[in-house]
Amino acid sequence: MDRRHLLGYGLIAFGVLALLARASGSTGWLWVAVVAVASLAVYVNTRTYGFLLLGGVLAGSSLGLLLTDLFRCDGVFLVALGAGLIAVDRVEPKAQRWATYLGAVLAAIGLIAGLADSGVLTSAWLPVLLIGIGLALLYRDRSGERDFPPPQRPVPPTPPDDESR
Repeated sequence: MDRRHLLGYGLIAFGVLALLARASGSTGWLWVAVVAVASLAVYVNTRTYGFLLLGGVLAGSSLGLLLTDLFRCDGVFLVALGAGLIAVDRVEPKAQRWATYLGAVLAAIGLIAGLADSGVLTSAWLPVLLIGIGLALLYRDRSGERDFPPPQRPVPPTPPDDESR
């Protein structure tokens, strides 16, 4: 890629960011995004996990701040932050997978907060839906007429050890 292409991509990115800043009414998320991009660029050059982690957390935070400004909805920030952590584990998987687990928990909490903010959790339809799903799960296997508890196989007795030998 030559400098002309790099300059073109840079101008397009700056224009998109300027439009998003104008639409959101604030630029706090933009500065967090700039630091996230810088951290991710350092990761690409050095392959240091710490920079990937910092870039993922900051990118998720930046996206969460932008979406919170645009949609005025609770929980969006946590969902975006969780997505940033999950993305870290997708880029460089670790055996512990703590980033994925933490990201999933944060995203779930954000989703619950968003549902609570929207009024879905206080609606009468949610309990009816939960009851219906529960009944479907209970009666799903009724056609098989399975015994509970399942019949046990008899275990043959073990012969006593002869200790007199």
